[in-house]
Amino acid sequence: MKLRLIQKNINNSDYISFLESSADSGADIVCFGELAVSGCLYNGENDKKIEEFDTIVGRLAKYDFATMIGLPRKTGDSLTNSYLYCKNGEYQIYDKINLFEPMNETKVFKSGKELTIFDTDFGKFGAAICYDLRFPEMFSGLKEMGASVIFVPAAFPRARISDWKELIRQRAIDNNLTVIGINAVGDDGTNEFGGTTIVVSPQGEIIAQADEENERVLEVEL
Repeated sequence: MKLRLIQKNINNSDYISFLESSADSGADIVCFGELAVSGCLYNGENDKKIEEFDTIVGRLAKYDFATMIGLPRKTGDSLTNSYLYCKNGEYQIYDKINLFEPMNETKVFKSGKELTIFDTDFGKFGAAICYDLRFPEMFSGLKEMGASVIFVPAAFPRARISDWKELIRQRAIDNNLTVIGINAVGDDGTNEFGGTTIVVSPQGEIIAQADEENERVLEVEL
């Protein structure tokens, strides 16, 4: 299974160019971080244009590879902070359960209610978004549900990036499975984000890691 992990600037809402550049890469899955479609909305910028969910799915369906991407998703009168797995126009969604109140996330998004497994051609994947990383019971629950890999898209602040690395490693070791964190870089005017997109083996070994400051594409074979 060949993965392309997209470490993107939080202010860069262009995800199409990364998809286009992946078209001839031989990737099985292209993975983006939290809210990669829109950038963070934590500062109350709800007047930002929210791309229609069906439009996003239609764009992803053009490609032969599967895509995992974070987006704000309209659910009635609310928004959820969601992570999407899409292949050939068929999709599965996880809605973030643990919203981070200090960054105003609870004022923007409605909390998800259920752990979610993506049942894919490559196995069962778990998904947890950013602050979910601090809830170990989520990861053990996903393991019990059959996850072989857990993906953690995030917008994790640079000031706490050492926590990010340690928590990713700890979740991998505790559950004896691969954990993949896809973080953002850049500064949205409120927070600076710390990159360090990372792949950790079930034994806690770092298989691949990006830097803290720059947009990067990591290619990993699992």
